Amino acid sequence: MTNSSSTQTPSAQPQQSYPAPAGPAAASLVPLLILLFVLVILIIGAGLLYVTIAHPSLATPLTVAVAGVTLVITIVGAIAAFLAIARR
Repeated sequence: MTNSSSTQTPSAQPQQSYPAPAGPAAASLVPLLILLFVLVILIIGAGLLYVTIAHPSLATPLTVAVAGVTLVITIVGAIAAFLAIARR
């Protein structure tokens, strides 16, 4: 009694499937994510500006707002760079 699965020819082995190319829905997702990111950054900056205006002893309002937004952008940029390297 022979096992036919162990004697398969190379042409009988299952072929590796590749993912389908991204369609128009995936292409329109990237600009929406960028818009969402920009809006979140603006909300965080506006919140920091409000807090510094309400409590002037913290620092010059625009300096603190810019520093907070810069920190968020730096963190997101580092995460994006890590993900880009990890995909290779």
